[in-house]
Amino acid sequence: MSLKRIALRAGAAIVALVVLVVAAVFLIFPRVSSAPELKVETTPELVARGSYLFNSQFACGACHTPEMEPHRFSRVADEARIGAGRHMGGVPDFPTDVYAPNLTPTALGDWTDGELYRAIVSGVDRDGKPLFPVMPYPFYKSLDPQDVKAVIAYIRSLPPQPITMPRTKLPMPLPIFMRLVPADATPQTRPDGKDEVALGKYLAFTSSCFECHTKRNERGEPTGTPFAGGNPFGLPGGAMAISANITPDNETGIGGWSREEFIARFRSRNAEADARITPSGHDFDTEMPWSYFAGMTDADLGAIYAYLRTVPPIDSKVTLFTPASEK
Repeated sequence: MSLKRIALRAGAAIVALVVLVVAAVFLIFPRVSSAPELKVETTPELVARGSYLFNSQFACGACHTPEMEPHRFSRVADEARIGAGRHMGGVPDFPTDVYAPNLTPTALGDWTDGELYRAIVSGVDRDGKPLFPVMPYPFYKSLDPQDVKAVIAYIRSLPPQPITMPRTKLPMPLPIFMRLVPADATPQTRPDGKDEVALGKYLAFTSSCFECHTKRNERGEPTGTPFAGGNPFGLPGGAMAISANITPDNETGIGGWSREEFIARFRSRNAEADARITPSGHDFDTEMPWSYFAGMTDADLGAIYAYLRTVPPIDSKVTLFTPASEK
């Protein structure tokens, strides 16, 4: 048998093996349980709690609510269209146009509460298809069930928004990798305020502090030191924002900040949040949704601060913004 024929057969075998592996991934994954039988009682208290979580602590609206026009610093929400979905495309480093879906009854009216619950904590839609993990469901899987139910109660209370968002279509091989991400929830109880550090850790991981302030590779996997910053975010106009070092390093992190200064930073940034910015890639901008997190209570922000004081200080200087002209 000639070497050419051997090479062709070997190549065909490799292709067949790859096809089998891909088919197996699509057949077996995501491996998540069925949606639970669940009916959330939408009491005024639970809806109010859900509003706080959606619009502040989890900053769900930073993706699922359209921004004010023209562009504002810190992703200020259009409060007339809360939960209506948002086109997140046109931003560098995204492999395709990304759409955050409409969460109002227009889009989710046929979903059961159990299907919503599973989507939030496990990352699959009602048909079991994986959600794009730009939604931090790998961290939401540890949420207190009461927090998840509160978010569902709030979503159910939103007025319908007649907006249809296309489903995000990703180029290969991303759909293969994406099927491996969803997993069953591993719920924990939200710590009470008596253990401030434990509460702060719960908040730091479920409010995207770890997700954004830890460097990641192109597949979204954390590769850097936790909370040391350095995670790049492409901005409109071609500029680049880099997440800050929030470890307690005195020189390059927040080691020199007092608790009061940490909380005040969120309040002061909220005052700046309405500033109009031309998305030219030259004006300082950020992916940090200050206008959402500024709504968190002093107790919750203080708990995050208390937890961050316990992580190892890392000497890592970060340039927070690079204009398009300097990239």
